[in-house]
Amino acid sequence: MAKILVIDDTPEYIEMLSSILSEYEVYAAKEGKKGILLAETVQPDLILLDINMPLMTGYEVCRRLKQMEKVRHIPVIFLTANDGSDYEEIGFNLGAVDFISKPFHAALLKARVRTHVSLFQLQSNLQAQVDSQTEEIRKLNHEMTYLSASIAELKSKETGQHLRRVAEFCYLFCKFLGKDEAECEKIKMASVLHDIGKVGISDDILNKPAKLNDEEWKVMKQHSLMGYEMLIDSEFELMRLAAMIALEHHERWDGEGYPYGKKGDEISLVGRICAVSDVFDSLLDKRVYKEPWEEKVVRDYFVMMKGSQFDPVITDILLENFDMFIYTWKSLQRSRNSQ
Repeated sequence: MAKILVIDDTPEYIEMLSSILSEYEVYAAKEGKKGILLAETVQPDLILLDINMPLMTGYEVCRRLKQMEKVRHIPVIFLTANDGSDYEEIGFNLGAVDFISKPFHAALLKARVRTHVSLFQLQSNLQAQVDSQTEEIRKLNHEMTYLSASIAELKSKETGQHLRRVAEFCYLFCKFLGKDEAECEKIKMASVLHDIGKVGISDDILNKPAKLNDEEWKVMKQHSLMGYEMLIDSEFELMRLAAMIALEHHERWDGEGYPYGKKGDEISLVGRICAVSDVFDSLLDKRVYKEPWEEKVVRDYFVMMKGSQFDPVITDILLENFDMFIYTWKSLQRSRNSQ
């Protein structure tokens, strides 16, 4: 059963509307503030709102409703004994969908209410379908991104796990920087692919249990451009973002990084975030060519390299929340070992 909220300071009109609209579940409030609270609680399919009320006019109630995320989509019909287009113009500018004049003509009232309730329910159903499809697309993007990471994992177990951990750290940095959930999630998924270019590096170099020589290191550094070229021509924004991360995550704040020697703000924010996340994980983890560093040594390294290798703002976030990042790393390691 559809729900109607009546906000009117006249009890007789509330009683009359409840009777005429008996086929609906009718809720009522006699003043604006209570009406707004009831709208949030009940989430009606339609609001019938009197214009001339004491304390808070119907115009003000409508204005506030349209500023509230939870209820702004609910259609509002103004009830008024006033004549003239000026009243209607104000109401429509505030977001109302219709006007009904007092005294009511029962048949006309029911017809207009039925029309707007039907439209609202149709729009709600369509939005639900769009939201469902959007969620399916989001899940598909997520799965495709992690599938790509799994391809890297086939080349190197170490690389595949590293991709996932770095993604989690990038998400944390975004949260500390005040980004919204959608932006944090997008950067997390994109950063999974920061080392995807390593699929083009030979296994002999990728898994060499010793320091790379100059020629091997020259080849290894090509993975940034390889990853960029693999992703940049995608029609999907997520993949183009991943391309920039792949390209820039080895650039340095002081301009001494690769492949292009960008410095400072020339490097994108996501590239700077991933640079810190990448090195943080690499130092803590055991690699074929090195043993894991102790936590204190890792922290000291970032203190030393703040403002030279790494963005000082991102580095400060890591240092100020070091215990949390360490806890996250250990949690991800436990999850890895249990698989």
